[in-house]
Amino acid sequence: MSTTRKSIPYALFWNWDHSTTWCLNVPGSQNAGVFNGYTKKPDYLEKDYGRMIDWAAENGINAVGMAGMLRDRHGGVEAARRICAYGMDKGVRVYAIIGLFAYGGVFYEGNNPYSMSKFLEENPDCAGKDANGNMLRANPYAYYGNIREPQGCPSSPRLREYILDSLDWLFKTIPELGGIQMESGDNGVCQCQKCRERRGSGAIKENMSVEDMARIYPDAATVVRNRNKDAWIICETYHHFKDEAFKQLYSTVPPSFKPFETMPETTFFQWKCDQRLADNSWDENDRLPPLMGKFNNVMRSHLGTHWRGGLRKDFAVEGIRRQCRLSYTSGFNAVSLFGEDSTYYPNVEFNYLALRYFADNPMNTLQQFAEDVMAPRLGSTMLAQDYVNMATNAKKADLLPKFQRDIVAILSSLTNPEHIRRWINFADFIGMLAWENITFQGR
Repeated sequence: MSTTRKSIPYALFWNWDHSTTWCLNVPGSQNAGVFNGYTKKPDYLEKDYGRMIDWAAENGINAVGMAGMLRDRHGGVEAARRICAYGMDKGVRVYAIIGLFAYGGVFYEGNNPYSMSKFLEENPDCAGKDANGNMLRANPYAYYGNIREPQGCPSSPRLREYILDSLDWLFKTIPELGGIQMESGDNGVCQCQKCRERRGSGAIKENMSVEDMARIYPDAATVVRNRNKDAWIICETYHHFKDEAFKQLYSTVPPSFKPFETMPETTFFQWKCDQRLADNSWDENDRLPPLMGKFNNVMRSHLGTHWRGGLRKDFAVEGIRRQCRLSYTSGFNAVSLFGEDSTYYPNVEFNYLALRYFADNPMNTLQQFAEDVMAPRLGSTMLAQDYVNMATNAKKADLLPKFQRDIVAILSSLTNPEHIRRWINFADFIGMLAWENITFQGR
């Protein structure tokens, strides 16, 4: 990557199929979770993604991802092909989020040979083992999910062959697919004898293994590129680059990381930053380790979502500003955010717009964003400043009644229907917080 680059070229959305809700007031809509079933009517997957792709195309979001892309419940391969083709027509890359040893494999849920969950149930010798020797299953860390998927053994040659065949099938069957975010799994590591011997005497301290990633990512990427040389290959790390697991790369490249050196520089490695933003342990002096800096790199966050104790549809612009600025100074060329909610909600709209704005202008301030982006959509620069003040202080219960009165006064001065819609919706957001605080305080 050029050191003279003035912006971050790529902005991505990251979604689960079941909680992508761009169609409003739909029975079966969900707003949280992993391992969930899909509970809407099947055709809503295409409607939700169609609306999101339209907005992405108009607002500079380069790619949108989908975990749970292939399910019998919402149309399987044919629905996925239509969504990917629609993205291609609009200039928005649609990529599949796939677990290699976990998360069901390429066919997330259904009666298909490439459903890894089905394969592991039928071939338990390929499944991972927990510390007690039982089949390793994902134990949903979020209480929303209801699917306990078996996880694979990274030391199994037969499973490895199955995974690579699955990826070949996926990109052969869906030629419109724009790429893949591949994951090794973050819900536990196999404790079978072969895996323990391979990893050595050190205890596994995390629910994922970088060594397991390095052993499968290069070959998986080669299979994908053999089918589609233009496909984006995004390799999930589950870490920030400053975390202990990657800290050693600043001095040398240990054997467990050596396979990464063989990957093309066009590969994307994906990182997460939520904790580093929260504890201010990431600053403008930090840089990617040399080995990883030669690749494309994506920094993702869970801002504006329920994850990590957050509030879905929260105003997260300041956090997104910091994510983009620090990503830029650290050497990243892509940023990612959950794109599950509709831009009908102004907080969500401003979060999404902030991702592209601060990718393009990583050294700009929140004040500049308010003037450049929010003011035309809210009525004036002064009103944008009022919105920022209220939105960033919305968790201060004692201020909420004043904010409600202020919004009533603002609404009385507006005539533009879209300005009014945004303020009414924001009033509902503030009113919801006030209602919860006053009506159910202490419960």
